[in-house]
Amino acid sequence: MNRTFSNDLRRPKAHLSPYIINYLYERNPWKVVWWSAAFPGAGYLLLCKYFTGAMLIIWELFINFQAHINEAILYSLIGEFEMAKAVIDTRWFLIYITVYIFQLRNCYKLTKDLNKFSRVADKLESPILPFNMSPLEISYLAYRRPWEGAFWGFMNPGLESIYANRLPMGLIALVCFIISVYQSNVLPAIHLTFAGKTEMAAAVINPQWYLNMPSLMLFAVSAGYNDIQYTNHLFKVEQSRYLADHFQPAPFNMPHKKKENFMHFISSFDYRSFLEVTISDLEQIGISKENIFVAPLNKKSPFKSNVDPFQGSTSEYEPSFILGMIFMLLGGIYGFILEWGPIIWSLIGLVFGFILGLLLSFIFMKYRWRQKNTQTPTEVILIVECEKQQSEIVEQLLWRHKALGVTKTS
Repeated sequence: MNRTFSNDLRRPKAHLSPYIINYLYERNPWKVVWWSAAFPGAGYLLLCKYFTGAMLIIWELFINFQAHINEAILYSLIGEFEMAKAVIDTRWFLIYITVYIFQLRNCYKLTKDLNKFSRVADKLESPILPFNMSPLEISYLAYRRPWEGAFWGFMNPGLESIYANRLPMGLIALVCFIISVYQSNVLPAIHLTFAGKTEMAAAVINPQWYLNMPSLMLFAVSAGYNDIQYTNHLFKVEQSRYLADHFQPAPFNMPHKKKENFMHFISSFDYRSFLEVTISDLEQIGISKENIFVAPLNKKSPFKSNVDPFQGSTSEYEPSFILGMIFMLLGGIYGFILEWGPIIWSLIGLVFGFILGLLLSFIFMKYRWRQKNTQTPTEVILIVECEKQQSEIVEQLLWRHKALGVTKTS
């Protein structure tokens, strides 16, 4: 099939530039609404609307600071209602309410619309560009580790997006995190906490900025994990289309068609760059393209909907990310009045929320865990026809390039 890569496609699936990988996929609208509620603007970043997301994040940081909303939340939850009423600035607070509700409603609507466009793009098999290079940057689709992105996102929000090559989102998250870390005095508080001076740590922290941290950090973890999972999916889709287009020759002799002095190797692979390197090396040792047959396996039923109203494309770890954020926030709030201080209680809340999320996920998303545990790694079948005297070098080459399994017919 002749595929063209154009930004002018009527229903594109993905756009890859040297600075960003942007895409459509079916998301759970309630998940997008949740992150918009936790940190206004974050839902738009999930939907790849970076300018709108950045604008709303600037609005959130400025109006929230002017209205002292985070401080009012803290005083309300620890029972200091008079302090909460005294600290809130109603001139700014009433402006905040309207935009806050609007962006929740709009994120829900946008997600529903983009899900429909994603389905159409899937039906049309919209082409995906796998590699893009400019004088300043290189961007490409490849298999990346989702938990590595999640780890760096937790340690420093923004790094997960740099790892996933989504530079605009990374820049926005980095700037927000740096501002919040500096203004909240959280780093001196961490130093004082681990020096055993928890009361001084609680006194030095600015709660107005500190309460942004749980939302920022767990949003980065969630976005990093899910973004990398989906770019891995795009890599598999693009590679499977390429292999199906170029390595399923009509004259190929299937193994049951025996020829004298010829044999077949049947091997299994997962979708990695090793697979294309394997094919290239096979051609270099004299195996013609007509003697190589690749069959990508479809491991997802086309008869099942990708998204349901409540779980959708949500990861089985998403409850842990959400509850980790909630209990980290609560731990930070009540840590101001408890003995060990906000830093320790934030970490306790994070761990408790993450474990609780895993337990709930095991209970309510059993089928996902069952599917995860029973799913076989084989994703591509590679069949090679070669002369018998080439068999040893072909077999060595397949194993060297990380074949999951190899068998041969003689």
